[in-house]
Amino acid sequence: MPLTLTSLGCASALPTKENYFTAHVLHIRGRSFLLDCGEATQLRLKQMGISLGSLDRIFLTHLHADHVFGLPGMLSSMHMLEREKPLYVYAPKGLEKLIDFYFDFLNREDSSFPIIHKVVEGEEVFPVYEGDTATVFAFPLLHGIPSYGYLFKEKPVRKSKPRSVAYCTDTAPFPELSTWVKGVDLLFHEATYLEEDIKAAEKYKHSTARQAAQTAKDADVRKLLLGHFSSRYKDIHAFLTQAQEVFPNTELSLEGCVFTVPRQLT
Repeated sequence: MPLTLTSLGCASALPTKENYFTAHVLHIRGRSFLLDCGEATQLRLKQMGISLGSLDRIFLTHLHADHVFGLPGMLSSMHMLEREKPLYVYAPKGLEKLIDFYFDFLNREDSSFPIIHKVVEGEEVFPVYEGDTATVFAFPLLHGIPSYGYLFKEKPVRKSKPRSVAYCTDTAPFPELSTWVKGVDLLFHEATYLEEDIKAAEKYKHSTARQAAQTAKDADVRKLLLGHFSSRYKDIHAFLTQAQEVFPNTELSLEGCVFTVPRQLT
């Protein structure tokens, strides 16, 4: 019963020659959830051997371009592949404008499949989806526009402890966050800046690698993944060095990496 997180990219607002925009696929016992959808996401899915048809639901953290501009092209490809089952997209208010843009260029009135926008809006931690393998919660982040993190909790399985994954980008650090993701098995947290650029992180409401690690430590998570790196840095392994000084069990969510959350027997 695998639970894995596949990294499709780890760049922030500007891609580099090596790094695509930040996006991930979370696989939970046969269900696949796409987390953010920046430009070229569908290309990365194809390169990783992940079928568009396998995606049941998309969870968008916020509506900045590097997190959503891959969606129209992906919807177009799904239509050309004659997808029929509904696609549910969880995102803050405003996504309907992007979906309308897609329909304006479709050259026909209807898509081959329903596109259902589930508006994400609320305070603290609140449920947004309950399926056969997992329950998904959202919680507000601290960014320049409405942004939400997501908490995936596996449904109980006989003789196994339910696993959990939290996804937090984009956000500045704030005290409540460590409480909301307390004890998760895997925490993905943005680390746009290194510590020497903390002023830029504060200005644009992002986090440094050290701040992300402090959140992981305060939350007592099992493993921390860092991503959403600024293109200003040539050597992104400096993020790992700074984070591990605070939280040793940290890895970089580099393109093509697949991270497994192992089962724990009860």
